[in-house]
Amino acid sequence: MRVELFGPLRSAAGLRELSLKVEGRLRLREVLGLLDERVRRHVVDDHGNPQPGVLILVNGADVRYMSWLDTEIGDEDVLSLIPSIHGGWDACSSR
Repeated sequence: MRVELFGPLRSAAGLRELSLKVEGRLRLREVLGLLDERVRRHVVDDHGNPQPGVLILVNGADVRYMSWLDTEIGDEDVLSLIPSIHGGWDACSSR
């Protein structure tokens, strides 16, 4: 399975994507538990629930409109992890 990383997740992992080998189909919650700790801590909390502001896509579809954490995914699928980046331009910084 290809896991695409965006934004700060790329910096945390030092990679644009990860490769996970899974047998059969797993629920998303199980796959998230397999992620490298450097990435996982930015994606899920201590209880395995997605962090607020992280968009999770399977083959380009938002899992919130699928079966959420019970969405089944397999080795041929693409998991995309996209953290929302909040902030803004500081107009005062140019002074």
